[in-house]
Amino acid sequence: MSGWKKLFREHILARGEAYYYDAAVLELQKTEHGYHAVVEGTEDYEVDIEIEEGQIYEMYCSCPYAEDGNNCKHMAAVLFEIEDQVEEDTLTEETCPDNPEKEAEEIIENMPEEELRSFVKGIAAQDSEIRNMLVTRYAVKIDEKQMNWLKQGVDQLVWEYGDRSGYIDYLKAPDFIWEMENYLEDKADILIDRNCYRQAFELTNYVFKTIGNIEMDDSDGGISQLANLCYDKWKEILENCGEEEKSEMFSWFMSHLSCDYVVDYMEDYMEDFLTHEFQNRDMLEKKLKYLDERIEIQASSADCGSTWSNQYGYEDNIIKRLELMERLDFSREEIREYRRKHWRFPEVRELEIQENLNNGNLDEAIQILQESKILDKEYPGLIDRYSEQLVSIYETRSDQEAYKKELLYYVFECPQKNLIHIYKLKAVCTENEWDDYREQILKSSKNYRILYPLMEAEGMYERMLECIRKEMFIYNLDRYEKVLKDRFPEQVRDIYISYLNHESERVSDRSRYRELMKYLKKIQRYPGGKEKASEIAKNWRAVYYRRKAMMDEMLKAGF
Repeated sequence: MSGWKKLFREHILARGEAYYYDAAVLELQKTEHGYHAVVEGTEDYEVDIEIEEGQIYEMYCSCPYAEDGNNCKHMAAVLFEIEDQVEEDTLTEETCPDNPEKEAEEIIENMPEEELRSFVKGIAAQDSEIRNMLVTRYAVKIDEKQMNWLKQGVDQLVWEYGDRSGYIDYLKAPDFIWEMENYLEDKADILIDRNCYRQAFELTNYVFKTIGNIEMDDSDGGISQLANLCYDKWKEILENCGEEEKSEMFSWFMSHLSCDYVVDYMEDYMEDFLTHEFQNRDMLEKKLKYLDERIEIQASSADCGSTWSNQYGYEDNIIKRLELMERLDFSREEIREYRRKHWRFPEVRELEIQENLNNGNLDEAIQILQESKILDKEYPGLIDRYSEQLVSIYETRSDQEAYKKELLYYVFECPQKNLIHIYKLKAVCTENEWDDYREQILKSSKNYRILYPLMEAEGMYERMLECIRKEMFIYNLDRYEKVLKDRFPEQVRDIYISYLNHESERVSDRSRYRELMKYLKKIQRYPGGKEKASEIAKNWRAVYYRRKAMMDEMLKAGF
């Protein structure tokens, strides 16, 4: 069974060896196809090792890390144990021993109390994980010194998985996140069960700060996964602790926002928790005061709603302030006055637009939308949104004149992504008007996305063919080949031939040669195509005979 260590990542192998030396492998026994054992960790995990012809055939462990298809530290620990017992020739097909837990219980029961205490002190001094377990479970009071031990457990994991500069690479990141989750779950849950809410909150914050400043390849999103766990722990603590602890938690969140406690995007978790989890009136009023201070600092900014900001995230403080005013039962007049004070923000106006639409006040909604088109004239995306809303309102009211006018504005001033509003416009135009509008639409650079769909819908196939003929690429010809080849077979064929002649001079790798062969075969299906394809192939063999990959692909394609 040599070479098995190569099956594990270096740090996983090291953790497995540590488990082996800590005697975490229990109930090791030989089975018909290999070995079975139980490994003691965060909980007890079942491990099976299957052997065929002296080599490892398959391994199984019940831990979450292994269930994702990874070779885990518990498997490594068992293999170290097997190697040790095979060398000492102590392993048989019978269980070793029949019931090790019972045997250990009997030994502990018969140990003198002083010797037992001395033994526990010894292993606690040697193993920080056991020491932390004893502290969290049995310490009469969790003081600063003991909290430092728990925090050192977090630092130890960072040290184990990081390189000399502290960076955790992509290969080690998933194991680090998994270990850190287990550590927080285990220690925080014990502290919560013991009603040590302040200490559980402090440890959770330390984990959050650690991951909120760590240098790590987070391609798999592990930091967000662990941050969500911290959020859940905050919530669990808040739901169980007393009013004094709740007040302290609230003060902590208030004081740690916008102070570089963690990197900017991680502040969103703190901001969300502060916004959604503290709901008594006193706290709401304090949040209102805090937001007013932030808004005053932000006075010159135009960030609001869905616009990204490094410091404030996606949700602007003004919107949050308005939400708090609703919760604190401010009058409609006070809320409207505050909106008007911040009328320059598009999202503030959007709140009032939606409120008017919901209440059936269409005239007021129209007025705000028309005003917004002027206020936000420098922002095409917003203008697009306002105009589309106006079209919808006018359509509902059956105001044909206003409806047609806004449709014309929307179609010609806003980029079109589909034909929906174009055909709404056609439905309210005369035939002559539509011919004129259609021509303007086809010539507008803003409408390049719907150029070909419109020509297809209008049956303008000759124009479509001419547009395709002028293009450098073949994408649109492939897309509309079915509607063009029956009407213009020779012309479509010749465009493909022109494309092949152009591309054959430029391509230089096997995958592109395969693509050329695909089009060469396609040409054969057109009238006179077999002769044309044969002529192209003959020319390529004469001109590009030094391109071995191209000649090989031509041969495979039958040319």
